[in-house]
Amino acid sequence: MRNLLLTATVLLSSAAFGQTGSLQITVQSLANTPAMSVGPNSCGQTSAFNWRVVGTPCAELALWITTDSDCRDTASAQTAGSVYSLPSISVSDINAASGSGQKTFEVSRLPIFTSSGSDGGTAVTCSADVEIESTMRLCASTKSLDFYGQCSSNVVKASTPLEISYDTKRPGAPTIESVAALDKALKVTVDAPDDAVQVKVVALLEGAQVSSKTEGVDRNAVTVEDLVNDKTYQLEAYSIDGAGNVSLAFATAKGTPTRTLGFYEQYRESGGEEMGCGATGGGFAGGALLAALGFWLFSRRNRS
Repeated sequence: MRNLLLTATVLLSSAAFGQTGSLQITVQSLANTPAMSVGPNSCGQTSAFNWRVVGTPCAELALWITTDSDCRDTASAQTAGSVYSLPSISVSDINAASGSGQKTFEVSRLPIFTSSGSDGGTAVTCSADVEIESTMRLCASTKSLDFYGQCSSNVVKASTPLEISYDTKRPGAPTIESVAALDKALKVTVDAPDDAVQVKVVALLEGAQVSSKTEGVDRNAVTVEDLVNDKTYQLEAYSIDGAGNVSLAFATAKGTPTRTLGFYEQYRESGGEEMGCGATGGGFAGGALLAALGFWLFSRRNRS
């Protein structure tokens, strides 16, 4: 009996220990990446991220953003004045959400912004007026069960903090490498800088914008549509980074859409004539029909 009780105790303790060791926290962008960017376009708005808890926490999930280079156990342990604390998530809410969900933060309250500058200088606010390129970390922590199944004082932190970059610097301008004429459109090949995620091409006629198209940098070429054939357009290309900042324009290219003809239209334009079914004068339709008929008769003769 003593051995049986000892075995049961060891098994229960092992289960509790295993549960403690398996508690994991993840904070990521909505694209499930360890980094995200925000910019002046997000000022006055909220930005969302994903959180996930695997295991059984015994305390609320604390969340905060810091300018420190690392995440400490709690927000209060970070450098003073460097923290923006988010509303925590209770254990019951974690369980109700099956251990995962989304949370938001106010971009204008990021800890890089101050009500007054250092040494009495000018305040730094969320806007495009001041060039800022800063990286912060979104931290998360909770507590786990101890060896005896009780709520421990040991803190479990997110394995990797979510890096949040606030960036108001313009990306480099793209270059237009070539312009190809299409029917009522122009295909523009653009070389974007490394810090761009999108490219926008604008078509202007006599200085007024008439059409534009935005594509990811992986597309290499941008097709601007809804143009008029035989009119010459000025083309401007802009690069856009992950924070939504737009570059200065590269505006030296021009292009003229041209009506394109299909094969049969080109045949007619070059002087070809459509012949009737009974004609033997070498017309395109008649010649094709006679060739098909000859091949069918030849095939039947061989099979018989």
